[in-house]
Amino acid sequence: MITEPSVPSPAARRHRIAGMDCASCALTIEAALARLQGVQRAQGDFTTETLHVEGPVARESLAQAVARLGYRLDGPTDTTPDRDAAPTPAARAGALHRLWSQGPLRLATVAAAAAIGSVLLLRGLEGPLAAGLASLALTIAVLVAAAPIAAKGVRALLFGRRVTIDLLMTLAAIGAVAIGEYWEALAVIVLFTFGEALESLSAERARASLRSLLALQPDTATVL
Repeated sequence: MITEPSVPSPAARRHRIAGMDCASCALTIEAALARLQGVQRAQGDFTTETLHVEGPVARESLAQAVARLGYRLDGPTDTTPDRDAAPTPAARAGALHRLWSQGPLRLATVAAAAAIGSVLLLRGLEGPLAAGLASLALTIAVLVAAAPIAAKGVRALLFGRRVTIDLLMTLAAIGAVAIGEYWEALAVIVLFTFGEALESLSAERARASLRSLLALQPDTATVL
């Protein structure tokens, strides 16, 4: 009789989750991990980018489930942020540089700039061909800018069984394009992406503040 080897996993562990910047992200990860065999409890904390998992589940299974949602599972951590950890390159960079380092924001900005440039070039032309080309340029820009948001929303729906704001924004953009409101669709996607980047930046600054506060904690205490 062949038996499956037992999973050498402790009852409770904490991991860092890269990219978990909001409460919705934490809920999506919790919902996806709760469906894994062996997971008794999963709780995410986006303020510290940590995940608390209880149950005999292999780390590889956790990493695969998290990766399907678009996040990354880092190594185990303790119950508090590491106050002695060196600041990350993102934390050392300036606010504008960190804001621009967000991949979806760069993609949305470039797509919007390309769409505006294309419409301006076609501005001097008249007729249905010019109007069709302008609509095509705007549609392509919306699709390119909305691709990261749509992928995140679809992954949350498929693997986390949750309808998130990303999926709703994607549906809103598709609806705007369907009724011919191309500029509105592009504006919605760009503004939403900008808001997501600001949220990520704010979360990173909050974590840096927590590490600064923990650094003030003394290593020893004298008991009288």
